Amino acid sequence: MTYNAHMHIFITGATGLLGSRLVAKLLAFQHEVTIVSRNTTRAKKHFNNKSVKIIEADITQQGDWQKVASECDAIVHLAGAGIVDRRWTKSYKAIIRNSRIESTKRVAEVANNILICASAIGFYGDCGNQQLTEESPSGNDFLSALCNEWESAASTANARVVSLRFGIILDAKSGALAKMLPLFRFGLGGPIGNGKQYWPWIAWQDACNVIFEALHQDWKGPINAVAPEQVTCKEFVRTLGRVMNKPSFMKVPAFALRTIIGEGSCALTGSQRVTPRVLLEQSFQFKYPTLKECLVANLITLHDER
Repeated sequence: MTYNAHMHIFITGATGLLGSRLVAKLLAFQHEVTIVSRNTTRAKKHFNNKSVKIIEADITQQGDWQKVASECDAIVHLAGAGIVDRRWTKSYKAIIRNSRIESTKRVAEVANNILICASAIGFYGDCGNQQLTEESPSGNDFLSALCNEWESAASTANARVVSLRFGIILDAKSGALAKMLPLFRFGLGGPIGNGKQYWPWIAWQDACNVIFEALHQDWKGPINAVAPEQVTCKEFVRTLGRVMNKPSFMKVPAFALRTIIGEGSCALTGSQRVTPRVLLEQSFQFKYPTLKECLVANLITLHDER
């Protein structure tokens, strides 16, 4: 498909795992990109690209940045504090919530064309083996409530709104996969808990392509941004071990994980068997529909970039 229309796209969370990849893709298609960051000096070092316009602001607060955002053809809102980066104290849960809900409210106030907002498969809660589609109800834990309120804030925009419920975004350079690789290299990889929980995942390349398509197609509402292949945690680590030719038997007991990171461990031990129904109905072409293909490609790319 040819994408000729030039767009000016405003991006939050642009220095994050997915945002960095997305900016590169949009620039490759000659789109104009403006990003917002709390630290412009760090953002400039991150991109080192004069074609990216960078403004400094706290997007949980109203400000001049909103005028810039309102004048753009689309807003891609990816900002938010890390879910499993720190122990879930009462104060950190407030940071997680504020970084998503308040920022989304501020973005929604000024979005008047297209708003692509990140969400997460945590929306569904721990559902065991139940098949989940975009029509499935939300759960009743902290992450479920967070995602529900997050999407509700986005839906108030006077724009075409797409809420992308991302699974684990796999990128060998950052995020969950990058943290797993050293453990597996030393033969310390293995399942978390009983390993029976489903881990919805998506290659970073496909995650970027989903956002790109959402900008250019007439998609609306929630979309499960996950690969079509459903795997359990045990199957995930076994596949990674085989791709790396390393063992994958070092189990991490659920109670040990909870001791280390607290309530946030539910993000790793909960089970969401999510299917990308809307993407499949829209005939979205996954570059990496299987986990093995995704992992092999990521590790080859990582090796080539070193």
